[in-house]
This record gives sequence, C-alpha cells and structure tokens, in this order.
Amino acid sequence: MRTDIVIIGAGQAGLTAATTLRGRGWPGAIHLVGDEDRDPYQRPPLSKGYLHGSETRDDLLLCAPEALVRDGITFHRGRTATRIDRASQTVQLDSGASLEYEALILATGSTPRRLTLPGNDLAGIHSVRTVDDCDALRADLARGGDTVFIGGGFLNLEVAIEAIRHGAVTVLEMAPQVLGRVLSREAAAALAEYHAQIGVRITCGAQIVGLTVADEEPEAPGAGGAAPRVAASPRRVAGVQLADGTVVPAERVVVSIGAEPRDELARAAGLDTGGGIVVDASLRTSDDRIFAIGDCAQFPSAHAGAQMRVESVQNATDHARFVAAQLMEEAACSYRDVPWFWSTQGERRLQIAGISQPGDAARVVMAEEGGKLVVERIRDGEVVAVETINAPGPHMRARRELTVEGNQAR
Repeated sequence: MRTDIVIIGAGQAGLTAATTLRGRGWPGAIHLVGDEDRDPYQRPPLSKGYLHGSETRDDLLLCAPEALVRDGITFHRGRTATRIDRASQTVQLDSGASLEYEALILATGSTPRRLTLPGNDLAGIHSVRTVDDCDALRADLARGGDTVFIGGGFLNLEVAIEAIRHGAVTVLEMAPQVLGRVLSREAAAALAEYHAQIGVRITCGAQIVGLTVADEEPEAPGAGGAAPRVAASPRRVAGVQLADGTVVPAERVVVSIGAEPRDELARAAGLDTGGGIVVDASLRTSDDRIFAIGDCAQFPSAHAGAQMRVESVQNATDHARFVAAQLMEEAACSYRDVPWFWSTQGERRLQIAGISQPGDAARVVMAEEGGKLVVERIRDGEVVAVETINAPGPHMRARRELTVEGNQAR
C-alpha cells in the first residue's frame, strides 16, 4: 500500500501541512514541491519589516533547511509540478521526476492580478509577492520621488507606510472606500484618516485610464560630433492618467488589485475549479485523494455561509492542520475554524475576527483617542465579525465568541 504524500506549494500552507503530518507520525514519504529556488519563507513581513529593512531574509524563514532533512521531508526546491496523473496517482515535475502519492495536497497559492491598462509593460511598475519583488521595490524606493499605488487593499496600505519615508505617496482606489470588500465604512475611514495624518494621499472613486511614459533622453554626442543615439534603457513610467485628464506624477507605481488562484494544474487534471480549486467541507477536491488548502482553495465557509476563497496566514495554516488531522484520522469531517486577519499599518494594527459581507450592518462599540476602535458587523441580528484597531483584547474575545461548535480536534 502506498503511504507517500505529495504537497505542491512550499508556502505557509504547504510547509505547515508537511511538518504537521510528520509531527503527528505520518509513516510514509512526504514530498514538498516549491517552484521558488529558495527555502520556504513567510510573506506577510515582505510589506512591513522586510521592506523597511528591520528584518532580513533569515528572519523570513519558516523553518531551518536542516529541519526538513531531520524530519525526513523531501524538499524539491525550485521545481515546478507540470502534470497530475490521477489514474496512476503520480505528479510529474519539470525535472522529469515522477512522484507517486497516496494523497496529494494542492497548496499552490495565488498570483497578483495583472494591470491591463495601456502602459502596463513600463519599467518602474511593481507588485509585492516574492522576496525578489520586495528587493526590487526597496531599491527603487531608495531613489526617492513620487510613488503611486493602484489599489487600496491591505498590501498597498502597508507598503505606503514605508514609501512615505522616501517621497510623496498617492493611493488610487477605484471603489468608494479603501478595503471596501473586507471592512466597514467606519473602520476604513479611521485607517484612511491615519494615513492622511502621516502624509499619504488617498483618492477613492479613481478612474484610471493608463500609465504615461517618461521622455527618453538621448545619449551625449559621440566623438567628432556624431549624431546622438537614443538610449537603450527601458521605457519607464512617469505617471498615472485619470479619466478627467489628470496625470498623477509617479517615479514608480505599485499595483495590488487582487489575486488570482493558481488553479491551472488542478484544472488540467480535470478537477472542479471556479474562482479557485473547489473543495467540500473536508477540503477534498472532486477527487477524494486530492485536497486543496490555503489561497487556492474555494471552500464552504461555515461563518460566511457561502463558498469562498480566503487569503490569509490563518486560513493557510488552519487548512493545513485540518487536512493533516484528516489524513491521520483525527479530525471531524467539516472545517469550521474562525477566520481572522490582521494588518499592521504604522501605528495602527487592524485585526478582524469572522467574515463580513459588504451589506452587513456596522455598529461602533468603542472609539477612543489614539486610534482605538471596535466595530461589530451584524447580519440578520447576529454579530458575524468584529473589526478592531489597536484593541487586541476585544479581538481575542471576539475570536472566542465567534467559534462555531464542532471544530476539528487539534
């Protein structure tokens, strides 16, 4: 009987699944496949301490490389899974290797949604997903000048805190408020006010039509007064153009307009997909031997009452532990953990317990000087989520009170 497990994706979800399985005594081989040529690392600090320079690459590591060897976890570093053969229960890698599995865990994550406006191929346009992305942005910020952010979500608001140290910052959000999909108007306004206090300009309802290019400078004349040649340097962004004709100057542009699940491998294998890899309450795909966890998984949320995809460290790690317990036959059949989120933006720490929908009512239960805020989100007369700023006590209490009976054994 096969006892091998293959995990595709070496981020927070994939690594947690591997180490939890081994820690609980999984007897067979565990293969962890990661397409980045580096040891598994955490991503949240990229937009905070790592970008600022207060954290190093070593600080990002999720575990020491020797720990994987000690635990008998085979790490296929810098390798891409190219095909899942469900009939033979094998995964093909770009190296030509074929890995057999008793169970397969897809932890493929997500990828930043690309800007599709004219000028999206100019130099000076950044996204922040990998260490290399962050290194490139940090070097660019050191040049100084205006930074324009397209998108007013968690990541861009976090990065704006660092960017304001290097020059003027403008955040362009197409929706009526920042964080509109995940946060109440009251909490969003409090964060926007804080950003304004430290010099970040936020424009909501922005209609962006394209990116403008910097003028190309000719090289100096050669010997003998030869005609100048146009420099071969890449064309660089100079601004963001709005529908009313305004051009917002930009030495660089940071784009964060959502993420797409990396479900192409699952789709090619014939698994159910749609807004992510579709799984049931046990996080199994349409193939009982294959699970999907973390950012790539479209799962039935017991708290939202809907099928959804959640991008957070908590969701990734809790999914991983749940599947590990399932495989060790230690878990209940339904994933029901309370979702929670956080975002550190300068002197403001936002924490959310539960899942709200844009139409849910908001009730402010605490608002104090220094930015302390507690907002309850209400649906059908019940509190379904609690948003807090600089209020860790109420956040922890909300996480306890929102627990759904029947969570899996840990």
